Amino acid sequence: METYRLAVSESQCLDWPFEDKDMFEILFEQNPIPMWVFNLANQKVVAVNTAACDLYGYTKRDLIEKTLNDLHTPGDFLHGRMGPESLAAFLVPEQNVTQFKASGEKIKVLRFARPARYRDEDCVIVWNIDVTEREQASVELQSTQIFLDAIVESIPSMLFVKDARDGRFVLLNKAGEELLEISRHDLIGKSDFDLFDLEDAKRFRLADQKVVASGKLVTIENEPLTTPNGVRSLRTQKVGVPDINGKPRYLLGISEDVTEKLRIEERSRHLALHDILTDLPNRLQFQNILDRHIDANSATDSDFALLLLDLDRFKAVNDSLGHHVGDHLLQQVATRMLSHMGDDDVAARLGGDEFGVIHKGQITQESATQLAGRLISSLCEPFTVDGHYVSIGCSAGLALRSLHGGSADALMKRADLALYAAKSTGKGDYAWFEFAMEEKADRQRILREELSTALEKNQLYLNYQPIVCTRTRKIICFEALLRWEHPTRGLISPDEFIPVAESSGLIEPIGRWVLQQACAEATKWPNTIRVAVNLSPRQFTGFGLAADVMRALEQSRLSPHRLELEITESIFLTDTQENVRILNQLKHLGIHIALDDFGTGYSSLAYLRCFSFNKLKIDRSFISDMSSTPENLAIVRAVIGLGKSFGAVVTAEGVETEDEMACVTQEGCDQAQGYLLGRPMTAHAVGDMLVSLPTNRSFGGA
Repeated sequence: METYRLAVSESQCLDWPFEDKDMFEILFEQNPIPMWVFNLANQKVVAVNTAACDLYGYTKRDLIEKTLNDLHTPGDFLHGRMGPESLAAFLVPEQNVTQFKASGEKIKVLRFARPARYRDEDCVIVWNIDVTEREQASVELQSTQIFLDAIVESIPSMLFVKDARDGRFVLLNKAGEELLEISRHDLIGKSDFDLFDLEDAKRFRLADQKVVASGKLVTIENEPLTTPNGVRSLRTQKVGVPDINGKPRYLLGISEDVTEKLRIEERSRHLALHDILTDLPNRLQFQNILDRHIDANSATDSDFALLLLDLDRFKAVNDSLGHHVGDHLLQQVATRMLSHMGDDDVAARLGGDEFGVIHKGQITQESATQLAGRLISSLCEPFTVDGHYVSIGCSAGLALRSLHGGSADALMKRADLALYAAKSTGKGDYAWFEFAMEEKADRQRILREELSTALEKNQLYLNYQPIVCTRTRKIICFEALLRWEHPTRGLISPDEFIPVAESSGLIEPIGRWVLQQACAEATKWPNTIRVAVNLSPRQFTGFGLAADVMRALEQSRLSPHRLELEITESIFLTDTQENVRILNQLKHLGIHIALDDFGTGYSSLAYLRCFSFNKLKIDRSFISDMSSTPENLAIVRAVIGLGKSFGAVVTAEGVETEDEMACVTQEGCDQAQGYLLGRPMTAHAVGDMLVSLPTNRSFGGA
């Protein structure tokens, strides 16, 4: 047997125990691992097997012509002859190096090299295993790991992984560190019992075990967690992760801190059901509470009372001092109300200046009445708001569940009717609901619906009542009085349907029609006789009234000085300056302005100072029994004296006896009106009377 010994030194050698060279060549050539042999002196490839040719894409001839520089990337070894150091570096076992294929493509190979004697020359034999794909897979795996780590760290919620067997943490992201205020290095390897309160730890461990056992994704809402920043609410999703054998291995969890979200949601719910200004329940919440008490009352026979309160003169505060003062006043009102209510009572702001109270517990009608009295008395006490001294009032309507309410809507409606009745007295007062109020309201609703078509159906007409001179008893004027003849109800009193017309807004078209009819009818009378038309405060809106009056005069061709407009003191209760401006505008046209029912209002003398009326009409309540009642006579004398001092004509209303006529004449009253001098009559009757009555003849009689 011939032994081929290739050696660089005695310490590094490779023996080939083959009997001849041909056996070596066969093993070299047929080896499936790419191999080559290069000369140490010139670094040229001197032998290459087929596997190497297949790997690098060269023919044997082309590959043998190559040097190591042609096949390796720069820096892989030193150029020129290898010295001991470079050779030693090259011979380091299992090196990953980059090489070039014939196409120029780079590949990664795992290189094994040994020095050897080949054909009596110092050479190195090299095995090259292609690991390009494995290297690429390793790079991709590393990239994937980096990518996953980045995702885990960027998740804004706490992400954690526990060992399913003993509950110890094996992973925690940055968000988890911030939530728990603990470093992951201090947490990894520890269990819930090492980190949290005992009760919390038991709860967490039990929940984890159930999740792992279920094999499903489990969501836990509003899970409390005690942290250094206090108790936080978490929304946690957990799922078990099995090993390759399907057995429980890990528990993966993501916990979102929803504490602020829940707080915001709770605040939103609170705002949706509470008044933002006073923090009292709003109308919606009050209705919900009322519904619950209605149901509870039916089941337990317990009783409660509903109080609806409305502030008096609140609009004047807003108009004069501004809405910010009004807002602060409402806050003080709410505080003062709560201080006078029982612990079981519920107060709410229903909107604007309206409040509601549910009086419950051991209650009676008397206790509810007392509560209403306390609230009204309290709110009538002056307030100091932003340095302003503010005085308002309050009215209240009451209804009792057991007597007045089968449902929340019915109880609210009836308490509101009671409130309306309390406010109609014109002073801070309270009223209990009475079923007559509902009957009246239902009748007004029906009247409102039928009144809307009364004009179209010619059910409205005018009567005229004469006003005469007290000295001559000659007719000076006729007052136009509106009448409604209903086809089935008969004659409906103006005291009943006029308020309905005013509250429904129908008074404006009806008032416009009255002006047109009265002016047209007056053109048929002698030029010395005027027509008086009553105006509602609701007609004093912008330029509408002046335009309606001008249109009626133009269409009828009636002279403005023959039209007399009667108003009441109530028009001065709102927008006084604007209403005075409209009155002056009408008076400048030559129209006479009369103040009706003088003496029954609150500030008659102030009204006389702000506007120069052509006429003052003494209310009939002062004329009655004037001759036998010194007080009435004193008032009549005072009014007549005021009228004359202001240059106004004074008319006495409601003169029904000769004694009353003689008395007002004796006291110097200029005109009189009443049943003694003539009842209201139709336009046709007025025409017949004027034809038969000479203008120089006095008029009188029933």
